[in-house]
This record gives sequence, C-alpha cells and structure tokens, in this order.
Amino acid sequence: MNPLTESPTRASSEASAPVRMRSLAKQMLHRVLARFGLRVSRIRRPRGGELYFNTGRLTPPEENSRELYEQFYRDQTALKDYYTKGRLAFYRAVSDRLQEINLALDGKDVLDVGCGTGHLLTELQSWSKPRSMSGCDFSEQAMTFSREHFPGCRFFTHDICEPLPGSFDVVLCTEVLEHLERPFVAIRNLLNATRKHGALVLTVPNGRTDTANEHLNFWSPESWKVFVERECPQCVVKTSTLLDGKNNFALVHKSTG
Repeated sequence: MNPLTESPTRASSEASAPVRMRSLAKQMLHRVLARFGLRVSRIRRPRGGELYFNTGRLTPPEENSRELYEQFYRDQTALKDYYTKGRLAFYRAVSDRLQEINLALDGKDVLDVGCGTGHLLTELQSWSKPRSMSGCDFSEQAMTFSREHFPGCRFFTHDICEPLPGSFDVVLCTEVLEHLERPFVAIRNLLNATRKHGALVLTVPNGRTDTANEHLNFWSPESWKVFVERECPQCVVKTSTLLDGKNNFALVHKSTG
C-alpha cells in the first residue's frame, strides 16, 4: 500500500499496538504476582521535609540538630514542598481556636517561640492588631526566611532551652516540645517570658497517633493535661485537642508574676 494514501485509521491502529502490548504485559505481570500475594507499587519520591526528617538514616537527636534544620531551611525547594495546604491548615486551626476562646491579642505583645517560617504569626495578623509581633527559632536560616517574607514582624534567633529576653502578654509555642530532651526546661522559660495575667498557648502532636522519628516525647491527651498542669503550678490550665484529635492543645493563664 502507498504510504501516502494509507488509511489514517490503520496508521493510528498500528501506532497504538505497542501501547496495547505494554498494557497487556503489565496486566499479566500483576496477575502472576497476585497469585503469590505480591503487587507492584510506584515508589514515591521524597519531597520537602521527607528529604531531611524521618529518613531512617539518623537518630532522633540527630534529626533535631541545629545543623540539619539549617540545611532544611536553606533549601528553598524543600520549604516550598513542605508547607503544603494541609500543613498550613494547622496554623489556621490554631488561629481559629484562639478566636473561639476569645483570646485577646489586640494591643498585646505576642511572641511565637519555635516559629519556623513565621506562618502562624501572619495567620494571627489576619484578624487581630497586636501592639507587637515577634518570633524566634534556633535556626538562623529560618529567621532569615521569615524576615524576608514577613517584614511586619520581628524575628530573632534563640534556643528555647535558654531564658527568653523580655516579657510578653501572649506566648505561643506550637509543635516544639515533642522535639526536646528537656521540655520541662522549655516550659519554665516560656512561663517566665509570659507576663502576669498573660497567656501561654501550647500544642504538641497526639502521642497516640504520632509516629515521627524525630520526636522524643509522645503525650496522649490525658498525659498532656497532667504534664502541663504539673509544669505550670499556680496557673489556670485548660487542655483540648485540634484537628479531630490529631494535636493536643493547652491554654495556660498565668495568674502570678
């Protein structure tokens, strides 16, 4: 047959033949493997924080090292992949809870300790007008990122296990304590930085479902309540959960100076 006059239908059919053969071969392979209780799965390429954390190559203390976090916050591609809609939804959940409990932020000095890239502070700015908003983290790279992207807040480098400079009306510390070898020291520093009649807001993952390799502490909702009340004497403590029980939440009202 003259190729110039060959039927387009036949040409298309012949071109798709290899595709059909590959499809049939895949089906046969799946059927053979299924007989032995096996299957073929596509290996998903690690993205975002998965390139640095929960890799199985490092111990929990190594995964919590300042050096590793500096590498992570320096990696712009990993940061972009890490802060997905699902992760940003956590900050909205915290923000929504603070509105639900009518925690006053207007005219207050607010500090977010372990703020990472500062997303929680910007979420709070969407509905409140604090006098000042500050954030700190032990990663200088994280603070560099935050200063560049959120110039309306003040950011500084600080280790939560060291006394905090200054005092604030509202102190937040979300998803940090589970990483620490001495979380009780961190809470002591957070309370000391909270002014009399001020509020301390804490969250950690629910230890019943948390499987992160880099976490050192795992609190159930019940043990979380016991822990916070023990470490915050002479304070009014209210605990609950966020995101259908995925995270533990605590609001600590400081009644003494």
